[in-house]
Amino acid sequence: MFKSFSKIALAAAILSAAVSFSSQASAISKGSNVYVSDRANVYTRSGPGTNYRITGIRHVGDKLNFVRYSDNGKFVQVEDENGQYWMQTNDIQDTPCGKALVEVLQKRVEELESTLANYDSQLAKDYAKASNRLAILEKENATLKASDLEKNNTIQKLDTQRRDYADKLETRELDMQMRWWLQGALIALGGAIIGIVFVFIPRPGRKRRDRY
Repeated sequence: MFKSFSKIALAAAILSAAVSFSSQASAISKGSNVYVSDRANVYTRSGPGTNYRITGIRHVGDKLNFVRYSDNGKFVQVEDENGQYWMQTNDIQDTPCGKALVEVLQKRVEELESTLANYDSQLAKDYAKASNRLAILEKENATLKASDLEKNNTIQKLDTQRRDYADKLETRELDMQMRWWLQGALIALGGAIIGIVFVFIPRPGRKRRDRY
């Protein structure tokens, strides 16, 4: 999917560059690059007019250096490694075409391919980095889950112990209450028995004093 996107982006960039080169226009100044028009192959002449002799022929897309316009503006003087000559103004343009445009677009393709290769490399690095980070986070998450599970188990164990101690304490309190009740009952019973015993114990009689 990513490779398809890359190819689409590359094609769009090339098309954009081609449109830009074909539509761009600017004032031509001395020393600027000009190109033989894509309309036809044209002749070069020794002077600014059709009455001057033909010195050669230039092909579509040939790259030249602009020197100056003729007085009437219908011809331009250009130069290359072979010298200077004249051509009709309508036969040149300031944007690449033909072979020159192919070279420009090829260079642009190479730049875009290099950019995409670097982007793929950086994307792979970022993916590897993100994967490593994800692995670390998953490991930390698993550790936290294990820690939480251990804590929950400890809490449950302590809660169970608390309930056991609470039950034992409640049982002990009931035992103490029962013991106190029995002790009270025994004391009361002992008091009742002692009272009954005292009732039935004969009392010593009083001696009668003789008045004589």
